[in-house]
Amino acid sequence: MNRIFQILVKNHVFFLFIFLQTSILFHLSSKQLIFGSSINKLSTSVQGRILSFERSLFEYFNLRKINEQLVKENYVLFKQNIQLKNHIQIKKLKETSNFLVAKILKNSWNKNRNFIVINLGSKDGVLSQMPVMNNNSLVGMTVSVNEKFSTVISLINTSLMISAKIKNTGHFGTLSWDGINYSVLQLRDVPKNAVLTVGDTVVTSSYSNIFPEGLKIGKISKIKNEKSTNFMEIDVELFTDFTRLNSLYLKEKKDKKERDQIEENISE
Repeated sequence: MNRIFQILVKNHVFFLFIFLQTSILFHLSSKQLIFGSSINKLSTSVQGRILSFERSLFEYFNLRKINEQLVKENYVLFKQNIQLKNHIQIKKLKETSNFLVAKILKNSWNKNRNFIVINLGSKDGVLSQMPVMNNNSLVGMTVSVNEKFSTVISLINTSLMISAKIKNTGHFGTLSWDGINYSVLQLRDVPKNAVLTVGDTVVTSSYSNIFPEGLKIGKISKIKNEKSTNFMEIDVELFTDFTRLNSLYLKEKKDKKERDQIEENISE
């Protein structure tokens, strides 16, 4: 025991050096482990953020593709819905009324005297002077009919004049076209004391023995007060777009024949 103690005392510097070296190595090793752990944590965090960004980016472009596909599908459904509504409307007209549904074979809209040729004639029940409509708005009337085909004089024909009225007030006048703008007609002979507003609806009046009362024609777009007369001149923007006509509907006014006979008797 004394021998061991003497060896330790004699070589205490050496043993102290070994102890210090060991402590330093242990300390450095612990620091490296802590630093390595921090690096690993930081690397894991960065990798996680990169993966999260990549996932978000992928989801964004994937959602964009899905949205584009949905837009295309919605457009297709929209067109199909319009076609279905038109089909149902035509079918309903055929089943519940005496309307005749005609296809347009020829249509002019850029002349002073415009006409429409349809694929129905006398064999289909078409008569001369039958009102012709597009959905719920007036287009014109038949003027020439043979067995298989008919000609329709449209509202945008400078030779056609019809009786029309303001729906809200009941004031009536003569509606015709000046040959300038194919989407605007002129309503004349409306008294200046009539209270009218731009946007008021214009319809057919009861004074016509051809057109049923209340058929929509258009809306007031401009009101002109003529100083030299007691009447206004009114621009009427048509509901019907004559450049985009598709199917037309024809129906004879029920009491036309009886009314014609009465008016003939009065004129005699």
